[in-house]
Amino acid sequence: MEKAYKNLSLFFIALLLLVIWGFYRTYFNLFPLFTGIQTVQHFHGIMMLSWFAMLIIQPLLIRYEKFALHRKLGALSYIIIPLLLLSIFLVARMGFYRDAARFTKEQNIGSLALNIPGLVFFGALYILAMVNKKNTAYHMRYMIGTSTLMLGPGIGRAFIVYGGMSFQHGVDWALLCTDLLVVALVVYDLIKKNPLKPYLITLGFVLIMHLAWTYQMSALWQAIGGKFAAWFF
Repeated sequence: MEKAYKNLSLFFIALLLLVIWGFYRTYFNLFPLFTGIQTVQHFHGIMMLSWFAMLIIQPLLIRYEKFALHRKLGALSYIIIPLLLLSIFLVARMGFYRDAARFTKEQNIGSLALNIPGLVFFGALYILAMVNKKNTAYHMRYMIGTSTLMLGPGIGRAFIVYGGMSFQHGVDWALLCTDLLVVALVVYDLIKKNPLKPYLITLGFVLIMHLAWTYQMSALWQAIGGKFAAWFF
């Protein structure tokens, strides 16, 4: 493992703590009754925590040269990731039907810009990581890329709950923080002359996500989101 990434697990732990902080009042603090929380949301939370657990454990196995165990545990991702993607889809679907009565059709389609691009790009980064599993530098960076997509929901909720921001502004700032995090990763590897392709692809994905949200009422997104809703919802 590259020297700079030997403490990679700490990076993932920090991201996890930010996510837990963001969702503490609206989810974790509701234990044990979880009043108002749907089964779909529990499923999504379990899958997200499962993926974070893998992200934290896997670098430790590499650091301590437990390569066989790393590969065996990694095989679980073939189960976890499809279930995680399904959970994102189900949460988006739940929100779409929940908001149908209080939003216009255009607003409801626009709101899909918050979940659908992330679902697609998360899956894409995971596939790229697995395609490049024999290229450690690329594999690791694509896995890190998946973690950056999980920052937004947690920190966005924190901006709204603790910062008193509106939903729109909270999401805007969360997406900006995600952009800046990936830019920082690109700049670091540029300075260190490390491979840039994985983080550049990740940056492209997060910028597209940001643009989709910003222009959710545009004809382009209304067409994309509308088709998605018609086909899958």
